[in-house]
Amino acid sequence: MIERVEKELNSLATRLSIEVGEMNEKYTEIGSSNNLDLEDERQQLVALTLTRNYVRGRLASNRTASSGFGNAGTGFFIGIEPARDVMEWKRKNVLSKYNGDSSQALKDELIAEVSLTEGGAYEKTQVKNGEWDTRVIPQLPASAMEVGEGHWIVPVDPVKSWASGDTNKNYGKPLPKEEFKLRAHFIGMKEDGDMQLWSVQLKNEQAKNFSVETFRWTTIYGLFNEERNAIYGIRNKTLSSMNYLDVLDEEDPRWIDVSDESMEDILAEHMAEYVADMIELDSYHDLISQQQGLRLVVTDGIVTSMNLTPNERSGNRVIWAEPVDANYGFDEDDIPESTPIWVPSHIDINFGVGSDVIMIGRTNQTQKKDEDGMPIDGEYNPVTINLYGVYARSATGVVVEEEAEGESMEFW
Repeated sequence: MIERVEKELNSLATRLSIEVGEMNEKYTEIGSSNNLDLEDERQQLVALTLTRNYVRGRLASNRTASSGFGNAGTGFFIGIEPARDVMEWKRKNVLSKYNGDSSQALKDELIAEVSLTEGGAYEKTQVKNGEWDTRVIPQLPASAMEVGEGHWIVPVDPVKSWASGDTNKNYGKPLPKEEFKLRAHFIGMKEDGDMQLWSVQLKNEQAKNFSVETFRWTTIYGLFNEERNAIYGIRNKTLSSMNYLDVLDEEDPRWIDVSDESMEDILAEHMAEYVADMIELDSYHDLISQQQGLRLVVTDGIVTSMNLTPNERSGNRVIWAEPVDANYGFDEDDIPESTPIWVPSHIDINFGVGSDVIMIGRTNQTQKKDEDGMPIDGEYNPVTINLYGVYARSATGVVVEEEAEGESMEFW
């Protein structure tokens, strides 16, 4: 070993507070795993560079764990809901109320009106705490909606105080143009804690950029709230903290041995209240629709068909499944239709028809309509599932290819 490498390994050992011999062993292991010849001086320097990267990772992990804000955890995601812009509905609702009665929308403190004066200034009119206020503002907020030439409305926050009694500091201020939120469902444990079900809450850029596989062990760092069984994302920390255990070095302090853990058993233990047989989905939907809190369903079935061409409007694909232990008769009336499972774009389908799968999602049921498109009282379509996560017990068959858009040449 050349002197330069030896000296730096001693220094790196000090940084990690480990013995020099342990650092040298790690250096040798990294060199061997990368097929480097450690008798060659240049390749010794390559191994040293890789060892530096390893040490940087260890130090970054230690800094995160000791930062004092948030906690580290380990577990696996079982379902991820699509990110949605919660402001989209609010903006449409405010615009509808304004179009219906503009004066009332102002009095209800839902909006501010902005007009362009002859002098080119923006003049804002708003009701706040019951008092009318008109003033000139320097610019239009990003959330302004044009309702006429030189005339805009701006949705504002009408909430004066929270349920806790705390004053809402944003009362009367413009609402953001968009606010993305994402909720994911995670079974795991906070450091030195017990395994449980958590709801992971992410906002804006974190929500839009969130991409993680379900049913794969991972680390996570966030603000754990045990009273609400929630993990709140921390900007610039949570997304970068997630590392799959199966790619971590066993000496990494974040790594734990989960080889003896059964995801299916863990799921059954912590999601028992949401488990329903597929053949009983209608009655389960009626029951859970009347309850507060999470409205999840965990069920299993055999995939009978799939169409992986995204729907033009929603982007969803669809698979059909039926109960694993279905015992139908031979009469046509005895054989119910397979249940449609709506699959959002962020969920990968890596199994084919005939696969035995566990599905996590939310049940949905629509009302039947007549020939004119009007709802029929008391008549409903079968329950469907909006899929959040899927675990293949056994993957069989070939994944159906997504159909390419364009003119069909089947007739040729």
